Amino acid sequence: MAPAPALIVKARWLLNAALLALVAGLALFAWLRPPDRSDPRPPLTAMAAPTIARVAIERKDREPIVLERGEDRWRMRSPVKARANGFAVESLLQLASAPVELTLPAAEPGRYGLDRPDLVVRLDQEEIAFGTMHPLKDQYYVRHGNAIHLVPGRYYAQAASPYSAYIDARIIEEGRQPAAFKLPGFSLAIKDGGWRRSPDEKALSSDRINAFVEEWRHARALSVERATARPARERIEITFREDAAKAETLTLGVVTRAPELVLRREDEGLEYHFPEETAKRLLELTATADERG
Repeated sequence: MAPAPALIVKARWLLNAALLALVAGLALFAWLRPPDRSDPRPPLTAMAAPTIARVAIERKDREPIVLERGEDRWRMRSPVKARANGFAVESLLQLASAPVELTLPAAEPGRYGLDRPDLVVRLDQEEIAFGTMHPLKDQYYVRHGNAIHLVPGRYYAQAASPYSAYIDARIIEEGRQPAAFKLPGFSLAIKDGGWRRSPDEKALSSDRINAFVEEWRHARALSVERATARPARERIEITFREDAAKAETLTLGVVTRAPELVLRREDEGLEYHFPEETAKRLLELTATADERG
């Protein structure tokens, strides 16, 4: 008997959650860990992370990942065009200063899995190829320049992450301020300095409406994937007004509400996957029994 769709989705959520936790943990570790100024081990390269403008990751049987630094944020150029997760990218850039435990001549690359490396990272013009893992330590052999080096294994784990781990999972860009929402069954707009729901619900508190807007501003998907051919069943329009004379509208398609909430950004060609319960927080806004009295 084939597994039920809900069980398949649940299994995928568990897998995505595990991958997300791993990537987030590695990124947090790299971000919060203060540099050890007394570490006698030399850095893998002489590059400084803030100066790196382009990153390319190549793995066998996978599409290459290309990330480029823009004026205000990192962008993914391949395999999809998307806003990049700057936190994950900055964590990856720590590879440039990875501490080297051991350096060997590059005379026998095959001995260390570097004759045909499965993973290659290019930081601007610098190439770093990953070979095999050390048989006794959590360290990997890498080739950089004309030598083979041994570096901590966490740098491999970060570089081997799937492309989706480098996509910004926020459905709305950081810093954008919504001015109006048009959702299935109701709308919200700023009027007289405050948010108003239409049709009006007298019992609905302003705190609830403000909390609803904040849910949207900070909504972060568990995974982001290429848009599929599935039709959108409902539509959402979010208007942003940068100034009095200029307004921009973001259109989202609601692909499914269950067994997971999938929102499609047509402008990006991406679908954002949320747990089913998120649909209630983003698509429903009515007065509670306590508010009605």
